[in-house]
Amino acid sequence: MIKANRYFHFLWSGQALGNLGDILYIICLITLVYNETGSVLHMALIPFAKTMSLLVSGFIAPLFIETYKRTSLLINTLLLKTGLLFCLCLLSLYGIHTGITYALLYVLIVVVSLLEGIGNPARRSMIPDLVESSELVKANSFISIANQTSMLLSWPLGSVLLVIWGEQNMLWVTFLLFVAATLLTTQIKVNEKENVQSQESKWHTMKEGWQLIFQSKKLTTLTVMDVLENFGHGVWIAAILYVYVETAIGKGEAWWGYINASFFAGMMVAGLVVYRFSKKMESHLGFVIMTSTVCLMLLNVWFGLTSSAWIALIVSFVFGFPQMARDVSQNTLIQESYRDKQLAKVYASHGTLVYGTFGIATLILGWFAEEFGVRETYILVSFLFFLSFLIAFLNRKFLHSYQKKDTLGHEVI
Repeated sequence: MIKANRYFHFLWSGQALGNLGDILYIICLITLVYNETGSVLHMALIPFAKTMSLLVSGFIAPLFIETYKRTSLLINTLLLKTGLLFCLCLLSLYGIHTGITYALLYVLIVVVSLLEGIGNPARRSMIPDLVESSELVKANSFISIANQTSMLLSWPLGSVLLVIWGEQNMLWVTFLLFVAATLLTTQIKVNEKENVQSQESKWHTMKEGWQLIFQSKKLTTLTVMDVLENFGHGVWIAAILYVYVETAIGKGEAWWGYINASFFAGMMVAGLVVYRFSKKMESHLGFVIMTSTVCLMLLNVWFGLTSSAWIALIVSFVFGFPQMARDVSQNTLIQESYRDKQLAKVYASHGTLVYGTFGIATLILGWFAEEFGVRETYILVSFLFFLSFLIAFLNRKFLHSYQKKDTLGHEVI
């Protein structure tokens, strides 16, 4: 077990409930909008508005991180999200049959997503403060297990409850989940420095996370790899995967759901494996990242070329293992590089790149799949993973793990 203080357990449990609530509320809204408007475009605008809001929040989050303590920032963003979700519940009772109510719905979605993007870097930066440095790998894998479990449960659970209760009652359930997540988060206590009024400009504060990333060879390498690999992950979006199921393996939309569920199940099981072998991973994080990238490259090729539905299902399950090992290792290396508000700003800037890259990838890869075919798209993605491995290999001396806290932040060029 993790030798964490009880505040770590408040952190991961609050996050798990919040993640469950986030997905359930998106499911409810998509159903609500479709039932009210009958428009697929309006329905698709919901995840688009959420993604774009998260992208914008990465730029403005450092301003809030600099001004407030991380615990206060996280609690206040959760309180505001919970209050706005209550407003969404009331709006769903009234209905969105007018232009004003429809516009108000999207304003609420955008603001909720902005709050999520501002609070997330603060939450992620607290992990090194709540566990021993020697247990960072285990802590990150434990949180990943909780996250993947909530994601795996939320889609089938949401679909069943939606049929039984309807979208309006489901929104009230998500409201209660946010209330519980907020109450758990209010119990977290982190030793933080007193806020000192910064004399730096707002522009300097906003770009500090980027400067911290590019001052460190380790973080620069991980960030460039992330850009390439997150672009590659765009091939797993619903639209491309749906076409793959229909044209590459010749199955119906039920298999689209099976493959998605198989992937999340693989991630969850992989989290347990990474947790079990976390001690052995600690001093080999760079090697784990490089090996995982090669595995992801080969799995994309295999997935793209196979015509067997069962092999595609197995590959999607196995895909979760190197992906989980890579994500946990990367998070640990980032957390060993900086602490406190600096780490939160790094996560904010990093998140901006992740959301931005993924958003662009969905458009480009969608066009590429339409022009050249879905199998060729997976081959293209495999090449991006190869480039990522090449960058990691050339910079492998920087992808090492520190074992002592007093050496943190010294690997800077």
